[in-house]
Amino acid sequence: MMSTETWPASAVRVWNVAQRFQKFLLVGAVGLGVNLAMLFLFHSVAGVGLRIAAVVAIALSMVVTFALNELWTWHDRSRGVMLSRMALYVPINTVGLLINTEVLVLLEDRGVYYLLANLVGAGLAAVWNFVLNNAVTWRA
Repeated sequence: MMSTETWPASAVRVWNVAQRFQKFLLVGAVGLGVNLAMLFLFHSVAGVGLRIAAVVAIALSMVVTFALNELWTWHDRSRGVMLSRMALYVPINTVGLLINTEVLVLLEDRGVYYLLANLVGAGLAAVWNFVLNNAVTWRA
């Protein structure tokens, strides 16, 4: 681990956000695995329509990512009642769900394979989710 004791405060803040973002991305990778597996299962195996399958798959991945973010990414900010943070997390990530779903459907309508289109949508939603959850749900 690199020592930041001699760094200016602004550099330390950037470093800390970068470290937290790396954890968020690893948690997101797990959530994305859940999302893609469930999307494939619901859409390709069970025959559920793409938009509904995507919403259900993303919602399931939100449960997984909330738990992992609570326990690891922002463990040092997990004070007070967990349900309060969940009440902030769900609306923020619901907007992320909408971003992901709309990008997925838009790209799939233009001929992009639906699992690849889902990756693009998830990437855009991840930026939204991190910025707002870092500032609001698990604020310092």
